[in-house]
Amino acid sequence: MFFSCSESSTNISSKDSIKIDTLIFESKNEVIELGDEGEFLTSSAMSDDASTYYIFNLEKRYLYTLDIKSKELLSALKMPSEGPDGIGDWLIDFQMINDSSFIAQGDNVFYFFNLEGKIRDKIRVDHLFYLNPGLARKFSNIGFLYKDELFHFTTGEIGTIESQVLSYDPKSDSFFLREIPSIDLIKNWAVVSMVKSFTFYSSPAYVINDFPNGILVVNRGLPNMTAYLRNGDTINTKFNNSKFFEEVIPIEEIFRAKNETEEKEFKRELEKRINFLRPVVDDKKQKVYRLGYQLASDGVTYDNYLFEYDLKLNLTREEFLDGIKIRPKKMFLSESTFYLAASFEDEPAFLIFENPF
Repeated sequence: MFFSCSESSTNISSKDSIKIDTLIFESKNEVIELGDEGEFLTSSAMSDDASTYYIFNLEKRYLYTLDIKSKELLSALKMPSEGPDGIGDWLIDFQMINDSSFIAQGDNVFYFFNLEGKIRDKIRVDHLFYLNPGLARKFSNIGFLYKDELFHFTTGEIGTIESQVLSYDPKSDSFFLREIPSIDLIKNWAVVSMVKSFTFYSSPAYVINDFPNGILVVNRGLPNMTAYLRNGDTINTKFNNSKFFEEVIPIEEIFRAKNETEEKEFKRELEKRINFLRPVVDDKKQKVYRLGYQLASDGVTYDNYLFEYDLKLNLTREEFLDGIKIRPKKMFLSESTFYLAASFEDEPAFLIFENPF
């Protein structure tokens, strides 16, 4: 599935150091609740001109808006659970549309908000599954991408690794499905935990990313990526000659943990492998960048790597970021400058560096 007859060259860079700047936001009298270990930083966004930073607290339904230049908190929007602008008690993801509006993903519904907290539109999708029993799928709880007036998300049955990309057109109330080529690889990162009377299933989730003339499907536990283009073509990552990660070989069985200790040990072992943040695209250079991290040999800090791909998803260059020893949550790119979302003493922060290539 990932084989390519043409060879691609990878430039292994080994610069001694990369200048890393740290920007820590000052919330002053307001507490910006980032969740455990900054988990809500994965639900954050940055304006295209790198002037504004948005953090979405999914649990308490807060949208924090911060000014990157002054490092100050500009506003904290609380979204109600009830009333004409209510969105219930459970949110999954959000996406900024522009500097004045965003989409919040709830339980089988998408809410279009302005920054004053008023609902401009509401689109439900639960009828897709009620009216199409052949899908036999559950609604995605791992995020979405709204692009070209289509909603893209993945579907999957609870407790299985089965997953597809579903693209929904609200204007025509129609959808189409696409298979994910690397689905079998998920067994490598999947665990079934049987603790007391509960059985819990866990595996890294597929997410939908933006991509020139299409969408990109990625998984945080896999180097493999798949792009679906508007013209119907599909592009997959090819075999690579990376210095830092090896091709993933599918295994036959999902790991089954008999107790909490086994589960923790398994997940700790996963951190020793390279995991990945969501990619970012440089439209000017026509490149895709992805950050990988893994637990360092000391068992405390993390090693971070930056990978560059062309738009055919060939790995072209890679770099060890020796100045970063923490685990970032999300990556942004603006004018050849990378911003890694992190938390320092429970305050949101960026690690900032220029393109090392």
